[in-house]
Amino acid sequence: MTEIESSLNQVTASAEKVFTFLSNSNNHQKLMPPQVSEWWSNDDEAKMKVQGLGTLHLKRDKTVPNSYIKIVPIGTTPVDLYIEWHISIDGNNCKVKVIIFADLNMFMKMVATKPLQGLADYMASKVNTALSET
Repeated sequence: MTEIESSLNQVTASAEKVFTFLSNSNNHQKLMPPQVSEWWSNDDEAKMKVQGLGTLHLKRDKTVPNSYIKIVPIGTTPVDLYIEWHISIDGNNCKVKVIIFADLNMFMKMVATKPLQGLADYMASKVNTALSET
């Protein structure tokens, strides 16, 4: 598995608030770049089309309150992957990072690593903005 980790981003909200926000799949649309379209979601699942990758159907799998969320695919996906959100307390605020684990062959690794890194960084960097808009 290839591990793609975002930078650690400061969020001006409590770990509890960030965890609650990220636990609801409906909120993840606010974290997506323009290359994501045809969004559908409910509290636990999200389905989207990612330009250059295809359609992904994901669901929340495991959680540790206020610190960890794992999101896994449902059904067949163009790339076997899962996403982890890590939340750490930083005083009255917190820090977040996204790790994408993807099973990529040598060719796919050369093609997909940079876009997946960009996605991870983009999502992690948007948490603070998305929370302030809710």
